[in-house]
Amino acid sequence: MKNLLVAVDFSKTTDAVVEQSAKLAKAIPDSKLWVVHVASDESPVMIYETSQFTGYAPELSSMPGDVQLARDLSAEEIKREHRELLNISTGLRAQGINAQAMLLKGDASKLIAQKATELEAEIIILGSHGHGLLHKALLGSISESVMRQADCNVMIVPAVKN
Repeated sequence: MKNLLVAVDFSKTTDAVVEQSAKLAKAIPDSKLWVVHVASDESPVMIYETSQFTGYAPELSSMPGDVQLARDLSAEEIKREHRELLNISTGLRAQGINAQAMLLKGDASKLIAQKATELEAEIIILGSHGHGLLHKALLGSISESVMRQADCNVMIVPAVKN
């Protein structure tokens, strides 16, 4: 059996990435498609001491910071991402593809490359966002980082044109 790893991020490129990985999985007999999403280590909500805002918005000075709220929102985000990931793998299985969902948390490019090695993946399929040179210069590219770290082939699905 050949292992294929498709990394999804639920952006507008995800459908194209899943479609390409499905075509590849169907073309390779007895393959297994691992559908991986890496959730960020960072909470989707940033918590600040309310005293930092009193100069800008005095009405916020009486609002306590709520760490539990941030945890709850982060947990809800993880649950939402997990549901989306399961929906993708369920859809692939409905097409006759041996697909397995996997949710990871941490540094996306590092974990994608590591998981591909652990699973002995033949190829990693992921999308390109096409953010432009400024974004790439400031933040780098996950797809480029995966290509540098991966021990297997990497297929980049181009960003969807608007």
